[in-house]
Amino acid sequence: MQQKRRHVLSCLKRIGLALFILLVILVCGISGLVITLVSMASPVSFDNKAAQNIHYDPWRTLVPGPGLPEDIAVMAANNNLDVVHYQEYFYIAFRTAPTHFASEKTRLVILRSADRLSWEKAGEFQLGCDLREPRFLVFQDTLFLYFFQGGTHPLKFEPRQIYVTTFKEEEGWTEPAPVYKPGYVVWRLRTFGDTAYMSVYYGAGLYTTGDRPGDLRLLVSRDGYEWQPISENPQVDRVSAEEGEFCFDAEGNLYATVRLETGGALVCRASRYDLSRWTCTHTDEKYDSALMFRHGAEFYVIARRNVAGPFASGADWLPKAWQRGWWMLRYSLTRKRTTLYRLDTTKMALLPVLDFPSKGDTAFAGIVALDENSYWLANYSCPLDGPDWPWIIGQIAGTIIYDTQLHFEDKETDG
Repeated sequence: MQQKRRHVLSCLKRIGLALFILLVILVCGISGLVITLVSMASPVSFDNKAAQNIHYDPWRTLVPGPGLPEDIAVMAANNNLDVVHYQEYFYIAFRTAPTHFASEKTRLVILRSADRLSWEKAGEFQLGCDLREPRFLVFQDTLFLYFFQGGTHPLKFEPRQIYVTTFKEEEGWTEPAPVYKPGYVVWRLRTFGDTAYMSVYYGAGLYTTGDRPGDLRLLVSRDGYEWQPISENPQVDRVSAEEGEFCFDAEGNLYATVRLETGGALVCRASRYDLSRWTCTHTDEKYDSALMFRHGAEFYVIARRNVAGPFASGADWLPKAWQRGWWMLRYSLTRKRTTLYRLDTTKMALLPVLDFPSKGDTAFAGIVALDENSYWLANYSCPLDGPDWPWIIGQIAGTIIYDTQLHFEDKETDG
């Protein structure tokens, strides 16, 4: 009996040792994979000629920062922002929450300042759920603010409704009113002539319905309250299409970028004679949270760049669903930058010009023209003097809003 017991104990020890060795191998393998992904850096060909004529002032800490009023309490994650100049004031709207992910504690805060140094509170919204994508629009001498209401589950993307509110000096912001259909997300608003344009995309189920066709649309309005699609069919129906960033040239032709959550991006154009028909070129690069602006006759885009290169990379031998899962994991575990791109309208390609100081969770910029060659630029990032976290860690660790002045030499801007 004792011999049998010793034999059993000996077997258990060998099994335990084998399991321990397997655990060590697994931990080492995962650690090695994470270290490899975090340290990955794909070569980038910057447009150094364009960069010679562009410079920016040292970045200042805006939120949280010394110029904020005492009654503003912000949380760890400060992101998803927009800026505008209206009458005598500069305005900034931003999301503040415990992390990058959805939370019932999320608030949208609006500040304003005459000099961008000393700020006062101009409004706040809290609806007991996530609030994202604040977007200003100055139209018909009125200041509009749009945003969308999300869910509360930190691991789900649950767009519910777009809302609009307007500002009146004596009364503050009006009660938010629903805009367009449930499930859509607002991305960008522009005006041309006497018409306002809004890009939206259907976000409900974006991450959970596989190869569902995308539904990215351009809406039009004559008053900023009532919005209608410019056409019956969406402008982009590619799988996982979202974040339709766009801008007009002086003649009214449209240029745009589209984020493809599971497959790179699109660079698009539409003639002023038919803004409903977008012609798009695919790129393997992914331009997250893009902001497009026009300086003179040229277009620039500020967006998130993956330091490790294209989103869809590697694991070609895996089944399609697993392959996408690997791409998402790889993307989350690699480093990010906020990058300035120049749009080549002939090749319909974005050319990287320079990286702004940025790291971790970063890129959701807002911009306001100050004069013909200078802009007020705000953006968010993990602390610039902190670790260069992979994206997923940065989304949890917290973010700060910074601002600067961006300068172009010997360039003119006409809108």
